[in-house]
Amino acid sequence: MRAGRNIWKAAMLAAMAMVLSGCTLSAALRHDEIRSVWGPGRTLPAPTVFFATDRQPAGDGFGLDWGGVAHCGRATVRIANAVSAAAPDPTLTPIDCEGAGQMTQFAAAIAAAAKAGNCNRVLVIVHGFNLTFRNAMLHGAQIAMDSQWRCATLLLNWSSEGMFNRYATDIERSGYAVPLLIELLRALQAQGLTPDILGHSMGARITLSAVAALCAAPAPLVGEMILMAPDVSAQAGNDDFGRLVARDIACTRRATVYASDYDLALMASESIHGGVPRAGQQPLRNLQYEAMPRVDAVDATFGPGDPSGHAYFVFAHEALSDLMWVLQGETLQQRAAKGLLTCVEAPGSNCANGGGRYLLAVADARKPRLGRRIVRAIWPVILPFQ
Repeated sequence: MRAGRNIWKAAMLAAMAMVLSGCTLSAALRHDEIRSVWGPGRTLPAPTVFFATDRQPAGDGFGLDWGGVAHCGRATVRIANAVSAAAPDPTLTPIDCEGAGQMTQFAAAIAAAAKAGNCNRVLVIVHGFNLTFRNAMLHGAQIAMDSQWRCATLLLNWSSEGMFNRYATDIERSGYAVPLLIELLRALQAQGLTPDILGHSMGARITLSAVAALCAAPAPLVGEMILMAPDVSAQAGNDDFGRLVARDIACTRRATVYASDYDLALMASESIHGGVPRAGQQPLRNLQYEAMPRVDAVDATFGPGDPSGHAYFVFAHEALSDLMWVLQGETLQQRAAKGLLTCVEAPGSNCANGGGRYLLAVADARKPRLGRRIVRAIWPVILPFQ
């Protein structure tokens, strides 16, 4: 009986994998065109993106292997708009950053770029699972351009294997990158820069761990900490995510957590982690974190994007528009007044008094279609296998 049930589950999982294959097949096996979510009318100058990676060099870039040594540089990255021809891949300019002295010089180059834009901030992007160096680099530039970020941008490019079936390996690799992010944040702070950090999915683990290590003696360190679809344990009664946020907020201006109930990738992660829920997949439960000072929660369930519902922050103009104003320091209420968020009543709070539950404002025609809703309903039946 049990064997038959598992066979049925395996068959259903295979079917769902075929449905989702356009998104979840390995990034290392594809050569995706990375495009802006905006048309020609919103095109901005090509951003310069600094990068720091622990990948092994390969050819004129970086491969899938962990190298154990920091490599840094910058590139001016052209991103095609939604309708124009694809842009060529960027040419990388190396900047030495191995050791304290060279890392200081690298941070100084970032500071010079920030000052050229009349600011003292840098957007640090920490990507998630199943990304190659190329895809992470291009998406980092796309985020900077589509959110109209005008200060410096730095990508922490850790050694994801870029393979959808190597999730456990990516967990291990992500841990290797925490010391590098700690070193970068220290160097940026020494240059008088305020880092704003966007951590997506597994990148949220790296972000929270690194900031926690530097926040033992609370002091101003991070500006906006944006946790998109965090793939971090949020189990009732044993809430790793809540503990990390509570520690990090002591040296962070504000934390904003985005979560989606349609995030199939995080539902699969929950199964892989023995049924432990992930913070990025429980928008209603995340309202509890707003009891902490300077923590906001946004429900991105209706955010359109890839079939897995996991990368709405690069595919949905609604999410990128909201991100733009988060980086400008605007509150949930101010963004709702602009039409970026919709506020609905929540237990114990209401919108009129500045409480409530805030959702990405998405037109009905762009909300998840019937097929996505069916997959969402079936997915918990297939999982978990434990």
